[in-house]
Amino acid sequence: PAMFRRLGWLVLYSLAVLLLSCLLFLKKEAKPAGVPTARQPFWAPPGPRRSHCPPNHTVANASLSLPSRHRLFLTYRHCRNFSILLEPSGCAEDVFLLLAIKSQPGHVERRAAIRSTWGRVGDWAGGRQLKLVFLLGVAGPAPPAQLLAYESREFDDILQWDFTEDFFNLTLKELHLQRWAAAACPQAHFMLKGDDDVFVHVPNVLEFLDGWDPAQDLLVGDVIRQALPNRNTKVKYFIPPSMYRARHYPPYAGGGGYVMSRATVQHLRAAVEEAELFPIDDVFVGMCLRKLGVSPMHHAGFKTFGIRQPLDPLDPCLFRGLLLVHRLSPLEMWTMWALVTDEGLKCAAGPLSQ
Repeated sequence: PAMFRRLGWLVLYSLAVLLLSCLLFLKKEAKPAGVPTARQPFWAPPGPRRSHCPPNHTVANASLSLPSRHRLFLTYRHCRNFSILLEPSGCAEDVFLLLAIKSQPGHVERRAAIRSTWGRVGDWAGGRQLKLVFLLGVAGPAPPAQLLAYESREFDDILQWDFTEDFFNLTLKELHLQRWAAAACPQAHFMLKGDDDVFVHVPNVLEFLDGWDPAQDLLVGDVIRQALPNRNTKVKYFIPPSMYRARHYPPYAGGGGYVMSRATVQHLRAAVEEAELFPIDDVFVGMCLRKLGVSPMHHAGFKTFGIRQPLDPLDPCLFRGLLLVHRLSPLEMWTMWALVTDEGLKCAAGPLSQ
């Protein structure tokens, strides 16, 4: 009964967050008439303001046969400097793990679910400090800017840049996260980078990291090897031969979630600055690792494609033994947290071994 009461409160919390978002949206003034409707560069925030980074017309004219999204990416790939709109406080000197979570302005419930479950960074014992940061771009008028400003004031965990949310802009998030971490959180021993629909079993992650030196290179996750570039023009992962000619991508950790040591974060920062941007962010990180001579390490406890049959994708005993599971809705996140943290849960197997 106690567990169900906790679950009930979590559901009510979710509904309250959604109601707050709706109320703030209704208060927003109507959009004034006459706003230009011309198509913006794919990375440019919506609205009438102009970019300070001009297009590369030579590249644009040479890529006319490509889909518009790829053509825009190539035309503005040299644009790599965008200002911060909202920023959290920097890390304390003794931060052990920085949780850097890719989100979008409209994903209010996902952020609420993380903050109230595994992202409750003050709840973990052992004297180790954790810091949670959500990585955002700009995504139009909904939700209203007031809601993000409220989240930033209330939770101090919003890091937003002045470029548009787009799948191809995840590489820009990687670049700008590296810059922010170098300036505001350089002393963090480790960084976990993931999506806002992942469930992280933080105690298992901390237990795994106990045996690692942050001064040594480490990037661990669900490593994908010998992946073929997707040549199907109808999928978002399409990459034409003109943008990547090799037969296989380098080994890379699935972007749903992986962990890096401080040494790898520092080395990756330099490599990211020098590398030409690529549309798929986790493959881009794999390219940078290859240049650094760093091999990503596979760990079976990272499930970046979710939990597949015949296993039960919502078995709390299975979650209790893993480090990270991808593709959970906010309600599934709250439900799984209530079950996994239930002291009365009886499981036959222990946590997954390192």
